[in-house]
Amino acid sequence: MSESFYERLGVSSSASAEQIRRAYLQLARIHHPDFHTDAVARQANEREMQAINEAWAVLGDPERRRAHDEMMRLTIADSGSVDAPTPGRYDFVPYDDGDDEIDFRLIDDVGVEGTHVERSLQMAPILCLLGGIIGVVLGIIVNLPFLIAVGIVGLVLAALGFLAAPFVALSRSLRAEREH
Repeated sequence: MSESFYERLGVSSSASAEQIRRAYLQLARIHHPDFHTDAVARQANEREMQAINEAWAVLGDPERRRAHDEMMRLTIADSGSVDAPTPGRYDFVPYDDGDDEIDFRLIDDVGVEGTHVERSLQMAPILCLLGGIIGVVLGIIVNLPFLIAVGIVGLVLAALGFLAAPFVALSRSLRAEREH
């Protein structure tokens, strides 16, 4: 969006609701397509009236106006630092050398720290994947169908583990949030 709704209506962002209403009515009287008989002028004014109505729909509603102001504030704040990364809301620590478990911390606005996911739970899918690959490769090399089957079971368990681990961490963090 190259211009804000305030610019479309020709008012400042600090304009009162009554000033915005008056600006909308004035522009509607000027650009309403029914007041123009020339086909080209009528089409141009229809497009302009659509833009004016869009701006009024947002600025005429206090909730939508607040949301628009917040979006514009964030857009202006971000335009100065296009390449700079913005910090995330959640702090994720995937590895901690000092403990026997990997620590996932969910820190929200009130500072609630979340869950601990055991290292064994994090390592199980990786070990199943490695064991499955080794089982399948060795089973093929030595031509043992049983070893191939065990390797395939390991690969399936690894896939299930990789899919289940985020859900376990999420459920634990949600439980920790409810407790605090």
